[in-house]
Amino acid sequence: MASRQELLDSIRPDMNLSKGFFLKVYGYEITRSGFADVALGMLEASGCSKAREYYGRVVTEYETEHEKEMRRVAQWYRKQIRREKVGDWEKRQQEVEQRKLSREEVAKEFLKW
Repeated sequence: MASRQELLDSIRPDMNLSKGFFLKVYGYEITRSGFADVALGMLEASGCSKAREYYGRVVTEYETEHEKEMRRVAQWYRKQIRREKVGDWEKRQQEVEQRKLSREEVAKEFLKW
C-alpha cells in the first residue's frame, strides 16, 4: 500500500482515476482528517474538476454497503447471543432439575432409616 505522500505524489493530470484510488483517499481521510481535501484539491488543480463529485459517490457507495454489512453482522450476532442465552438457560434448568432429584433421593434415603 502506498503511503499518504506516495499517493499525493502519484496525482498527475494524465492519471487514471479509479474507485480504488478514491477508496485509498477515503482510508487516509479516516485516520488523518483533512487528507481528502488536500488530495481532492490537488486533483482539481491538475484538471479534474469533478474529483469531489467522484469522491463523494465512491464514499457514499462504500458507506452504504458497509452499513448494510454491519446490519447483517449485528443480526447474526444478536441471534448468536440469543442462542447462547437459551442454551445457558436450558443448562441451568437441567442443573436445577438434577439438584431437585438429588434432594428427593436424599430425602427418600433418609426416610428409609
